[in-house]
Amino acid sequence: MRQVNQLRLFPWTNIVAEADVFHGIFVLYMHYNVKISELISTDIRSRANANIIRSAIDGINERIVLDFDGVCFISRSFTDELYNVLEEHKNISFTNTSDNIKAMLDAVEKGRKSTRNFSNSSEIKEFHDFASLSAFLATI
Repeated sequence: MRQVNQLRLFPWTNIVAEADVFHGIFVLYMHYNVKISELISTDIRSRANANIIRSAIDGINERIVLDFDGVCFISRSFTDELYNVLEEHKNISFTNTSDNIKAMLDAVEKGRKSTRNFSNSSEIKEFHDFASLSAFLATI
């Protein structure tokens, strides 16, 4: 018989304890459920907001579930910084991600996995007068 209990620590987080019997053995699962909409907002546009999550989960070694219920938008910059948080804390998973949130998470994850090619093939041009600059700009 599965039993779930929750203890509310802060307005934005619960400790969730699930107890179950598996092949005659009592098993207890615990995780922190962090409600992103209450911790930050439903519209998240800044890279700095990932630092709020980082501070909120600092020192937690148990499983952490970031609950995106009610979150309508996350920016690319926030998502990129969130992946930096995930690299620091391997015990994080997501729940209640809308299609928009999933699409942004997927896009940023794919971008981070792809190799980036940088070339140093740029050339410096010098112009001694406005006429030569204008002539050059007309060619591009």
